Amino acid sequence: MVDLSLALPDEVCLTLGQRARERRLMLNVSVEELAARVGISKKTLSNFEHTGRCTLETFVRVLEAMGALADLQNVLVSQSLSIEDMRLKAAVRARQRAYTKARKVAK
Repeated sequence: MVDLSLALPDEVCLTLGQRARERRLMLNVSVEELAARVGISKKTLSNFEHTGRCTLETFVRVLEAMGALADLQNVLVSQSLSIEDMRLKAAVRARQRAYTKARKVAK
């Protein structure tokens, strides 16, 4: 299994396409049937499964059609902070500009 945190963007896309294909096969759904459910062409779905490339909307619709939309639940969710982190964050004052020395004006 590919560690997505170490993968390049193209590798992440390819892995997601492969996982979608595996999920579709596990559900015993043909490319034609899934493409019809999603409202895309067979070629678009096949291309996504082999390259991992499609629009975000198509990706979400494919996941929805396969009952996998819940898999996105933890994507881009802010991490909860510990109590100590919250205290430190509250103690930090508003960001200030860095100090710069005034330049002498040549006469």
